[in-house]
Amino acid sequence: MDYNYDKNNKESIEQYARKLLNKSLNELNIYNREYRFNNKKSKGRLGQTVEESYFGYRVNSKQEADFDEVGVELKVCPLKNIKKKPNSNNIRERLGYSAKERVVLSIIDYFKLNNEVWDNNSIMDKCEELLLMFYMNKKDVPTEDLIFKIISLWKPSQQDLKIIESDWNTIVSKVKDGKAHEISEGDTMYLGACTKGSTAEKSKRLQPNSNILAPQRAFSYKRSYVDYIIEDLLRKEQYKKFKLAKSLSDEYMLFDQKIYNIFNEIVNKSLDEIIKVYSINRQRKAKNFIRLVIDDVCKIAFGDKLDNFEEFKKANIEIKTILLKPNGIPKESMSFEQIDYCEIVNEEWNTSTIRNKFENKKHLWIIFKSKINFKKQSELGLDDILLNKVMLWNMPIADLDNSMYKVWIDTTNKIKQGDYNNFIKISNGEIAHIRPKGKDANDLALTPQGTKERKKCFWLNSKYIKEQIEKEI
Repeated sequence: MDYNYDKNNKESIEQYARKLLNKSLNELNIYNREYRFNNKKSKGRLGQTVEESYFGYRVNSKQEADFDEVGVELKVCPLKNIKKKPNSNNIRERLGYSAKERVVLSIIDYFKLNNEVWDNNSIMDKCEELLLMFYMNKKDVPTEDLIFKIISLWKPSQQDLKIIESDWNTIVSKVKDGKAHEISEGDTMYLGACTKGSTAEKSKRLQPNSNILAPQRAFSYKRSYVDYIIEDLLRKEQYKKFKLAKSLSDEYMLFDQKIYNIFNEIVNKSLDEIIKVYSINRQRKAKNFIRLVIDDVCKIAFGDKLDNFEEFKKANIEIKTILLKPNGIPKESMSFEQIDYCEIVNEEWNTSTIRNKFENKKHLWIIFKSKINFKKQSELGLDDILLNKVMLWNMPIADLDNSMYKVWIDTTNKIKQGDYNNFIKISNGEIAHIRPKGKDANDLALTPQGTKERKKCFWLNSKYIKEQIEKEI
């Protein structure tokens, strides 16, 4: 085959790659049925085929970028179809596209990483600019017939690169502290360190500064961030240049720093004072009144609610407002989504919904504290509720894979047994418990046994939340 591109010109490489846009390998007659990657069990065989059969270079694990002459790394990535949202402002959602998985960049060498600094780090040397080739994954469709939907050069913006640098430093700090075994994807925003290997035990390896074996990990862009990349490329395709309409970040400041700056100005102020400072006009009727006031503050300070900002979507951040009693214990435990009884029994712990919730998400906690004791929030005046602290939190990996795992495995086992009345309680002393969350006792959910049971969910214990808030962050 004639590899008709100039390896010394990245635009030429991109143009050559884009010949596959909306086509399959078969349509260009480049797929050799005797090809050495025709192993259906090989997860990455489409990428390997593109590398060798389309671009004409041998698959390798070299430290340099695939197209080293121009500093471009090739990544062949799967998309999946999701339900289309015709009225969405998001092109990706209108088309019904989503990233099927994270984009894995490179296996982490803990010993090499231990001696690196950001200004001269191997991952960005190799992967700062990517040639992304997204194809639509279809079950039971031969690899050679899968259609490429998005093909483009891409590199992170300077704003995103600041966050990626912060993520990289977070991961490196754990390695240098001899805590590579405690790395969690929830530690970071965009750049993750995902586990990589056939099994957790088989992939464990030595690390510097500690005798404890650490799971093999790879630098990767998180799936939520890949969704942003997809949107970015779709906008470039349709509108030539993608611009963020609303952004918390500016050229010199990370968006989390800007959040801290805004809220630190009103720490120790009461709700009554905050409402006056920001001239907020809101009746105290809704149960989530505090959260609504926070939304009002953000609309005035940033132009919109935090949930609506691209940075929050890209980093997969979930916001929680917490009200503490004078002793520092939250008024109540923290609830999450209701348990899907039929789905949870088919999950494995490492890929479970609840583990993903705490492993891959960051949580922005906006914490208030009351000056007086109370039983119901309605007993408090607005001047009794003070803004105490704002913090980004993710669950420590030790808590996730120990106490949280115990709660999850106990829950799944009891659901399989049809026992819906004896889930772990707050008195059992774990970091979480299971109890009802629904409109009322008649709000039911289907079970694997075909019956219906009261809706319940995972709750983080209030004592555990207090401990996390009081930790040095």
